[in-house]
Formats: sequence, C-alpha cells, structure tokens
Amino acid sequence: MDLAQYRRINTIIERDSADATYKYALLRGVIEICQQSSHLREDDGDAVSFPLGLLVEKWLLYYYPIFAAPAFIPQKNGETPDQETGKAVSFRKHFMPVIDYYQDRGGISVFYNDYARGTMPVEIRPAFQTLVKAIRKTITEMPMKHLGYSQSKEHYSVFDYDRQYRVSRESPVDRTCLIEHSGRFSLSRDLCTVFEHFGGFISGEECLLKKWAEFTAAADKTGTVTEESMLSLLTKTPTTERAIADARTIYRSVFAEEGTLTCVWSGKAISSPEAMHIDHVLPFAVWKNNDLWNLLPALDFINARKRDRIPDPALLEDRRDCIIGYWNLLHDHAPRPFEREIAVSLLGLETPGSDWQDQAFDHLAEKCAYLIHVRGYEAWVI
Repeated sequence: MDLAQYRRINTIIERDSADATYKYALLRGVIEICQQSSHLREDDGDAVSFPLGLLVEKWLLYYYPIFAAPAFIPQKNGETPDQETGKAVSFRKHFMPVIDYYQDRGGISVFYNDYARGTMPVEIRPAFQTLVKAIRKTITEMPMKHLGYSQSKEHYSVFDYDRQYRVSRESPVDRTCLIEHSGRFSLSRDLCTVFEHFGGFISGEECLLKKWAEFTAAADKTGTVTEESMLSLLTKTPTTERAIADARTIYRSVFAEEGTLTCVWSGKAISSPEAMHIDHVLPFAVWKNNDLWNLLPALDFINARKRDRIPDPALLEDRRDCIIGYWNLLHDHAPRPFEREIAVSLLGLETPGSDWQDQAFDHLAEKCAYLIHVRGYEAWVI
C-alpha cells in the first residue's frame, strides 16, 4: 500500500480551496463506493473504475436532506435563496421539483423507495431525469476536474471519467438504469486501497463531514445554521420502516401457509409472527442497506444478541443453504425489486447466470470478511 496517497488526499482536503461543498461530497462518495461496491469495480493496470452513476446516487442522498430543510442552507459561498444571483449550487433548482413532489408523500424515504425499485410515478420522471443529468455534469466538470490542481497543476489529476461514453438518450429513472447508463469514473489502484482501509478516518466527523459542516455554517450569513444541525443533516438516511414492512409481509404470508419459519442464524423454528424479528444481515448502522436480500427472519432473542455485529464467515457458510433459501423465497414473492436490489448491491450489472445465488453469497461473504478484517468490526457467532 502506498501511504503517500493517504498523505496526498489529506493535503488536498486541507489545502485545496473550496467555493462550494462539492469537494467534500465527491470524496465522501468515492470513499463509500470503494468500501461498498467492489463487485462493480473494474481493474485496468494501475487504475480502477466504478460506475459514475453510483456517485450521482450518493449526491442525491447527500443533498436531498439539505435542500429539503425548512430553512435555506447555502452550499456555495455567497449562495442565497434568490437563485438568479449567479451564486447558486448548479443543480439545486433541478432538485426542488423532486423535493416538492415528495414533500407531502413521505419525503426522502418514499423518494428513495420509488427510485430504488423503479416505481417512480410518471409525472415526476422528467424532473428526475433532468436532475441526475445536472448532478452528473456538476461532478465531472467541477470537483472531479479541479480536485488536486493545487498540487499537480493538472486537471483530473485525482479522479477521471470516460469522456467517450455517451449517456443514453433513454435517461435513467431508477437505480439500475442510473448506474448502468452513466459511464464510469476512475482513480488509482493505490488510492482505492487507501480508501478501503482508511476511508473511515478520512470521511468521519472529524474530517470531511466536519469540514463540510464548518463550510456550511460559515457560508450561512443569517447565523441560523450551526455545525451541529448540519452534521445531523449530513448523516441522515432514508428510514427502514417501508422496506422492513415489505419483508415482514412476505414472511407473514409464509406463516399463513406453513405455520412456521426457520431462524436464519440458529436454525430453530420461529413459532409465530410475534416471535420473528427482521434482521439486517449486514447491520444497517454499518452498511446502510435496506434491500430485501439483506432482510431475513430471525428469532427475537437471537437478533437481540447479534445487534450491530457482522456474521462470522464460518457462521455465514454454515447458514448458506438457509440464506439462499430465503433469497429464493423473496425472489418468488417480489421478483422485480429483489432482482434490481441484489444486482446493484451484490451481483453486478451483468445478466446473472443460473448460479446467481452462489455468486451473490460469495460477494456477501467477501463483504463480511472486509468489514471484520479490514474495517475492524466485531465478528458475531452464536
């Protein structure tokens, strides 16, 4: 591992000028992608690449709570509620129709559910298409271009993207299409390794997020935005209730037909719906994933023991057949959302083969091993 890359990125965070929060959003997004999306990574010599749509998705989720806040929160020096001043964040005006549409429909959580599952209503799709194009344009023409210029005096010296790639005229309106049809971005293999191992220290509240919050508080000339309130918005994620309810409905239907389920971890019978908990295989506090494949039934006391720990690889392998059995069950009951989610989160975007279950399980095992051995999370065994 080349630790010079670690020093370089910290120097960029400290010394590169910032007229907007784009730099922080770009680095935060790339770090999370390097840590979470190895199954979508492509290697080319000393460089690696990921779908650029993953970055667009990150920015959608980062900026939604900020722009939806009751009081105006500037994200650019000199930005005001008057969007005609020339100081506005370039894609804010395209975000507002989407935020306004979902304001009385459940906000960010309903928006994310519609986006992730491909159920976005027809009337808001054109506005969403315009928004993702504007975010992609901002990412590639602003922070991606200028990051690191203070040191190298060259544009695209840290991250780059495929300029030969033409975004499809069939603009994306769901998660799979966005990731599949937005091209790719690249970075050095060494920097990707640094992000995998030390990204949490770089993007944690003592560095990137704190600086993002400090910038916003300083840019707000009204004095109403505090660092604390901004950190709260920067760590906000869509709620899990809707996804868990969908999974619970499927498992309750099995209870109605068969009268019992098996605890995914202990193998013991779950005698009633009341004794069943919906467990996040990869804990939500660690991975922020609400996909159906990650929501499996467990006995209430077993789930309480597991808490936010990561399944030990040996336990995972021991429960392989049970996990895959529940994946098949979920797929039978909700094929479209299940396929969309597991493709993006575990399989990759190529058409899965007949052994998709084993491929997905192997990627899940890799992610658990990464979280335990690289990120240092506690392993869990029964």
